[in-house]
Amino acid sequence: YQRRVRGLFGEENTAIIREALVLRYQLLPYLYTLFYEASIDNSPVMRPLWYEFPGDSSLHYNQREFMVGPSLLSSPVLVSGESTHYATLPSDQVWYNYHTLMTHEPTRSLPVIVKPTTMPLFVRGGSVMPVKKRLRRSSELMAGDPYTLVVALTKQGEARGRVYNDDTKTFNYKQGQLLYTEITFANNKLTNRAISGSYVSPDIERIVILGIEKLSASKNGEGLIASYDKSKRVLTIKKPAVKLSEEWTIDFQ
Repeated sequence: YQRRVRGLFGEENTAIIREALVLRYQLLPYLYTLFYEASIDNSPVMRPLWYEFPGDSSLHYNQREFMVGPSLLSSPVLVSGESTHYATLPSDQVWYNYHTLMTHEPTRSLPVIVKPTTMPLFVRGGSVMPVKKRLRRSSELMAGDPYTLVVALTKQGEARGRVYNDDTKTFNYKQGQLLYTEITFANNKLTNRAISGSYVSPDIERIVILGIEKLSASKNGEGLIASYDKSKRVLTIKKPAVKLSEEWTIDFQ
């Protein structure tokens, strides 16, 4: 595959294609959840900004950017040769660059340096997004891979999100072989509670909390391994020993 792609598109373009594919596979758990919810309540996966921010009339005619579900804003580069792109970040909450994890305040014109290998993507403050970071050749091979949870806090230190999973192959989800769970962060506690189903999910290998002060993390009184990036205000918990199919609470203090 790599030999064919390199021969067709060259090294530089092959690297761009590769990064796009890596991003697609990373976001599959989030997209899978969105499509499940669309099957339940008809909520669109791709949404104009006014859908999520109906009170902001200035967004009614914005046709450059869109939301992917409630949590991810895409601001694609549409002008050939553009070196600096300006993104719109609505609402009164903070946003986080998906690629760099840097925090951004709401603005109508955030300058973004254009790179062919990355699309401007921003995570909405108050969101919890499931992703998978291990590189695989197909979605089938990554089905059993562990999750990474991206917890993007609001200015008030809160976040909420839902995750759906099943065996991805059969219709057994119609007989309850599924998992639909809600994850919340409030009062310095990260909590997972099942909404429906009993499907056993893969482990969570990493929890990345954006916009948090340096705190220690523990589960059932036992400390968890965590690292903190002060410049970005990002706390990363490695191997928290939890599953989406279990109910649990992680305390921060």
